[in-house]
Amino acid sequence: MRIVTLSSAEREHLEYLQKHSTNSVERNRSLCLLLSSQGNSMQQLAKLMNIHWVSVKRLLDVWESVDSQKRFSVLRPAKGQGAKVKLKSIATQIPKILDKNNRNLHFVLEDIEKQYGIKVCKLTLQNFLKDAGLYLETNPKIPKA
Repeated sequence: MRIVTLSSAEREHLEYLQKHSTNSVERNRSLCLLLSSQGNSMQQLAKLMNIHWVSVKRLLDVWESVDSQKRFSVLRPAKGQGAKVKLKSIATQIPKILDKNNRNLHFVLEDIEKQYGIKVCKLTLQNFLKDAGLYLETNPKIPKA
């Protein structure tokens, strides 16, 4: 059985991250370390966190091998991980495609696939447009409060 020993400052910081972090990976890793410090085995942690025990072992190995000032950087996912924005390369052309198709997203999706070979779902396009500030319509099926 392998248990992580935490200082009171590390425990407080991990508890804060577990409750307030906007990144789910960071929250889960913080929780895993906190549970390990409470005496849970790697098998128990793996079962609780719904991950393989080898992932728990890697987290504990990295946590213990890193200098105490840099330990919390281990909790964040590495840069470059996660979904890539497919539409970023054609962001300047999207307003023209929207105007051309009268903001009909079905036709916009078809145009993007034909012209640029990029296939995305409607929800991805909507999220991209919202983030870019180009899509301000609300869903008519949802009543306004």
